[in-house]
Amino acid sequence: MLMQSADGALNLLPALPDAWANGTISGIRARGGFEIVSMEWKDGKLAKAVIKSTLGGNCRLRLPNSARLVGGTLKTAKGANTNFFYQNEETAKPIISAQAQLKPVGNKETLLYDFATTAGKTYIVVGL
Repeated sequence: MLMQSADGALNLLPALPDAWANGTISGIRARGGFEIVSMEWKDGKLAKAVIKSTLGGNCRLRLPNSARLVGGTLKTAKGANTNFFYQNEETAKPIISAQAQLKPVGNKETLLYDFATTAGKTYIVVGL
């Protein structure tokens, strides 16, 4: 609900329940040697995240709202994540019957950002 480190990115607040519109959490470990030292959200949006990189490399964030990196720059992510730990396997296109009546999935819109990290350093991301 609060963090998922898969599908090529570190996803913050991917399935936040409506009842938890505001909150904080600390000490979550993620794939690729990232640690969410602390995270705060308000009205279902990221307010602040302190992220420590233990291995270095690209950090790709999927966020529910726009954000900025304190003392650095968040770039809009494009293409595959260059971080070895976040490589995605190619998935075959599903075969769907022409008679199938599919309903659209109600996924929430997210923003995807990249920033370079150095092993042992801590980064602060602030929601806008």
